[in-house]
Amino acid sequence: MSWMGNLFGSSASQLITSVAGVVDEFITTDEERADAKFKLQKLLQERDIALEQTVRTELQAKERIVIAELQQGDNYTKRARPTVVYFGLLIILFNYCIVPAVQQINGLQFASFDLPTEFWIAWGGIVSTWTIGRSAEKRGMKSKTVSVITGSKFDE
Repeated sequence: MSWMGNLFGSSASQLITSVAGVVDEFITTDEERADAKFKLQKLLQERDIALEQTVRTELQAKERIVIAELQQGDNYTKRARPTVVYFGLLIILFNYCIVPAVQQINGLQFASFDLPTEFWIAWGGIVSTWTIGRSAEKRGMKSKTVSVITGSKFDE
């Protein structure tokens, strides 16, 4: 069973258990109880299957978009993640090295501007993902995930 099945299956079994108590109160014969529980389980399983299929379809669509971007001939688009990494490094260099140096040369009080938290979260997430992918690629790991992260071509 997939991890999504485990996730949804446990919530369905908890729901079945709680609804079974209600069913037991209103249905008096054992045969009717068993039939009602069976129908309830069937409905919940169908719902979970539909939900899991929806999640899978969305993930496959996202994967196709990323693969299409990586397969196009434009090298800049393929290398967008490293560009973001280098741009972030330039921003950091400017803010924490160049600005303080210019201020010190001009005799001004040393004060760099604070980069917003959103910059650090976004840039850190991109750098982390790209670094993990590049490390995996350099160790010889080949998979669709590594190729999507690094922008390299994956041959099955």
